[in-house]
Amino acid sequence: MINKYFFGIILSVTTLLVNAQQPVQYLRLSLPEALKIAADLQPDLKNAERNIAYAEAATKGARSGYLPKLILETDLRYNPIIPTSILPGNAFNPAGNPEELIPIRFGTPWGNTVGLRLTQPIYDPVKLATVKGNKMAEELALAQQRRIRSDRFEEITKAWFALLLAKSTLAYNQKDVIRNKENETVVREQVQLGRSLENDLRDAGLRVRSSELSIQKSGQDIFSARVYLSYMIGYDSLVLIDPVENLENFVSPESNIQIDPLSTIKAAEDNRPEIIEEKINLQISELELSRKKADRLPVLNFEGYLGANHYSYNFSPFTSYYGNSFLGLSLRWPIYSGDEKKLVIEQSKIQVEQQKNTLRKARQQVYYDLVNAQNNATYQWQLYSVQQEKIQVQEEKMEIIRNRLQEGRATAQELLDGETALAKEQDALFRIQYDLLVARLAKEKASGLLVPLQQ
Repeated sequence: MINKYFFGIILSVTTLLVNAQQPVQYLRLSLPEALKIAADLQPDLKNAERNIAYAEAATKGARSGYLPKLILETDLRYNPIIPTSILPGNAFNPAGNPEELIPIRFGTPWGNTVGLRLTQPIYDPVKLATVKGNKMAEELALAQQRRIRSDRFEEITKAWFALLLAKSTLAYNQKDVIRNKENETVVREQVQLGRSLENDLRDAGLRVRSSELSIQKSGQDIFSARVYLSYMIGYDSLVLIDPVENLENFVSPESNIQIDPLSTIKAAEDNRPEIIEEKINLQISELELSRKKADRLPVLNFEGYLGANHYSYNFSPFTSYYGNSFLGLSLRWPIYSGDEKKLVIEQSKIQVEQQKNTLRKARQQVYYDLVNAQNNATYQWQLYSVQQEKIQVQEEKMEIIRNRLQEGRATAQELLDGETALAKEQDALFRIQYDLLVARLAKEKASGLLVPLQQ
């Protein structure tokens, strides 16, 4: 038994070592390529496509309400008591007494009816309104698909930027380890020369260990970002994606020209999917109101019947048939049905007013979003420019400190503190770059340009 356990342990360790030696396979993609794959795989986007297909099928079903209906009808009846009618005494004899009542039995114990009934709608206002409503439902499904596409593309792009941020941080931390080891060597030499304390050397060693831990943390952040990105794109299993771009590729100079949001508000309203969606919802509410009002209008159908009736005293359903047919128009006009339909119409009017207010609120938010997104993008670019200068100044300070340290006019602690300050400024730069890209993404979304209309 012990040998089996020992063999199992050896096999597990061997498997782990072999897997560890196998190179990790990465899928190299650009952001546009990732978004294109997401459009084909993302479950929410697939459901949005199904919603469009469902709305199209509902429209076809509503249109079929105007096609002719042909129904086969049949029944078999047994009358234990044959119906009896009463006729006045002079019904067949003008000289008879009209006050005398003559009972007459109609029918036979057994009866059967077989026939075809044809109904062709000519005018049905409810069905017409339903067809228009379903057509608007198709447009609503398209608008919802575009809104979902915009939301998912925004989330995927943010996840892409987060992965680039983690990769840039890792690259800097790797350089930071090398720099801290070089500083440790310099401090050791200063200690040997009696210019620095042992405590400074311990501090330098701790900074090396801290930067090595930062590398581990950055690696974990990269893996987490890749897992989340794989999930957001819609892969069924984990796919480790390696972006073609780096964080700096997306950072371009911000235009100094400030565009008045009022001049772009109309275009933003026409492009933003949530505004389009609310406009269609308003049209659907108005059509629903029209459909409720149409319940009080007349309905005109063409109807025809071709069949035969069977009568017999004994059970014999295949004999004694008499033809029966008609062609005609049927008009049904609901004159009065209490206050029920009136109350339903009032409720629909309230829903229309509510939808108008919802649309107004969505339009009011457009200007705020445009102003806020533009100001934030401009601020983040200015912050990015200042941060670059701060890093340049800090790097020049470090060069001066190193020279002074060689001349014995600076301490090792000044060197270590300067490196810490430089690392903080560089970390802040990466964060500002990420915030700048997210701000520009929000600016595109506020303008309705994140997903073009033709998509």
